[in-house]
Amino acid sequence: MVQRAGQGRDGPPGAAVPVLMVVQNQGVPPDVRIWEFGRTLAGAGYQVDVIAPRRSGQLPQETVDGMRVHRFTEPPEGGGALGYAREIGISLWRVWGTRRRLARSRQLILHFANPPDVLWLPFVRELRAAVVVYDQHDLAPELYLAKGGRPGSVLHRALLGLERSAYAVADLVIVPNGSYRRVALGRGRIAADRVHIVRNAPDESVWTPVAPDPALRRGADIVLCYIGSIGAQDGVDQLLRGLARARTRTPYRRYRCVIAGDGDALPHARLLAAGLGVADCVDFRGWIADQDELRRLVAAADIAVEPCPSNAFNDASTMVKLMNYLALGRPIVAFDLPEHRETTGDAALLVAPNLGADGLGDAIAALAEDEVGRTRLEAAARVRLARAGLTVGDARRSLLEAYAQARALGVKKGYPW
Repeated sequence: MVQRAGQGRDGPPGAAVPVLMVVQNQGVPPDVRIWEFGRTLAGAGYQVDVIAPRRSGQLPQETVDGMRVHRFTEPPEGGGALGYAREIGISLWRVWGTRRRLARSRQLILHFANPPDVLWLPFVRELRAAVVVYDQHDLAPELYLAKGGRPGSVLHRALLGLERSAYAVADLVIVPNGSYRRVALGRGRIAADRVHIVRNAPDESVWTPVAPDPALRRGADIVLCYIGSIGAQDGVDQLLRGLARARTRTPYRRYRCVIAGDGDALPHARLLAAGLGVADCVDFRGWIADQDELRRLVAAADIAVEPCPSNAFNDASTMVKLMNYLALGRPIVAFDLPEHRETTGDAALLVAPNLGADGLGDAIAALAEDEVGRTRLEAAARVRLARAGLTVGDARRSLLEAYAQARALGVKKGYPW
């Protein structure tokens, strides 16, 4: 009998293979990617432990969906470069302390997710007895530039160096799309067969179409929605300026814009809405952890907006909110960025980035006037994920293929898997 890589000798594919996953910037949940990876691997028979920060209301330890989650006390969020460095330093110390309390496996698959790119440091003495998987959620150097950082600055060069260190310790790299893969191949100098694309896909148990709740319209003709982070790079200011433009273009329309999210740019967004004269039709909901409530808000929208502008980070990134909009069959307006185009195909009205907020507003106004166009986009959105191979089933298969290779590498090193 021939044993395929990733297939257990006497059980499911991951039988007897210990996996330790580590994340710092989000809890588990709400880190949807790590949560989905963990339960997929546990379902395939891998022995999954997760180290993550402890958020309010979470237990220090629990077993959920077959994976054991171990949480460390989250340090205060640091402001500025020095504050952030202190936050990361404390987190690394607490990750190390959490690891010390866990039962040791002589050989394991160590799966660390950025940011930051240094989560391998608490395990430096274990790297030789591990297959190391670097799960690159963000391009940290590009994110720094998108937030106003200076190219070639000391901090920019440091982030590039930390990213190189993460690539250097990795046996395999998992990325969310083709743009990140090209960075891993080029800047990271990773062999092509060691880089796996595993896309972020909506949880089909939550993100399925539901009837819109008419109570959320509050008398509006057109309801817009935005869900996600509100940072400098996220473009919520573009959405608000676009909304003001749309109201000018179609003054007879009653718009309502629901924004569900939080971040360091939220106070500015509130002030901007007031300054633009659109505060009366903008509903800032704050961060909503309840996925069912988020689904209810998106399902009630006539137009879902992804307003992030073009920059090196946004051009290369796949935004989770776009996947959720598609899953619910919502007409989408967004800037025409490379990964937006790859994700949405013909299921979105894409705006040339150089047109800025005015172009975004003109597209919103045009779609508000075009009921037939909205219906066409709805139909395209409902089938886009399946046709483009972007479903959660596709993502799970890609993850298990990557882990089959990780297991094969372990076998090659002599591990008893």
